[in-house]
Amino acid sequence: MSRKERRAPRVEGIRALLEAGDHRAAGDAARALAADGSAPDDERAAAAAVLASLAPDRAAVAVGALGVLAALVLSVAVLVGG
Repeated sequence: MSRKERRAPRVEGIRALLEAGDHRAAGDAARALAADGSAPDDERAAAAAVLASLAPDRAAVAVGALGVLAALVLSVAVLVGG
């Protein structure tokens, strides 16, 4: 196996957590790796990519917030209107 084919153990650990479905632990490990100033740049970049992939979709959050707002408006209208 060449040096380029080897992956850092910390990055592999994060990917293993993601594959296992433990997104919270993967995010925690990725945040720790990204904050580690002594980590190589490629590892920190991989951690940043994992964090970006775990971030919620802004459009979905906005649509959800609008849905909640619409439900509140309808509830108030029903309660006030009788």
